Amino acid sequence: MSFWASQHHLAIRNKKRSMKKIKEIASKYNVSEETVSSLLAGLKLSGGRQVQFNIPELGGMGQWQGGMVMIGDMFNNSLKAKVAELCAELAPLSQTLAEEEKAAAPKKGKTDKKAEKEYSSPAFSGSQNGSKYAYFAAENVLVVELEQDGKITKYSTKGFPLTGVQQSQDNGGRSLSFTYPGGTVTVKDLKKIK
Repeated sequence: MSFWASQHHLAIRNKKRSMKKIKEIASKYNVSEETVSSLLAGLKLSGGRQVQFNIPELGGMGQWQGGMVMIGDMFNNSLKAKVAELCAELAPLSQTLAEEEKAAAPKKGKTDKKAEKEYSSPAFSGSQNGSKYAYFAAENVLVVELEQDGKITKYSTKGFPLTGVQQSQDNGGRSLSFTYPGGTVTVKDLKKIK
């Protein structure tokens, strides 16, 4: 099961418990429950630190990171404020839910560890240009999955402590760009892990 599939499975299991809170927040911000659920799922993947989204009701493509907001409807300041407040309220909830899911998840046996390396929580994750990505800072690993065919490639980020993703208009994910203290690095610059 891929990283994203396992995250989805955990989200479904936890959904019943969090539906009441999702309904309350959706009502409070006058957005759909689907919008709140989508943001919450994205925030859980990053430990509540950031989320990228493509939700028409929130101005299309956008991202939130610790108070910094960018949305497709870039001149709609009231919508930006709404997204900032919504994400700020969801961030701690996402951390709580992620911790509960992690505690409830079955522990891997010795054979599973040999077959599939277990990573810590990603420092950040998201999707862009038909690719999903997750960066595991503790292990110096970037995992990229092409949405088109599900192909997963792992990259070593040793020497490149990634700090975020850079927006790009490339198709196929071949030039996903990430920021690090020394500038920008693309997946082409990173060594593949077998």
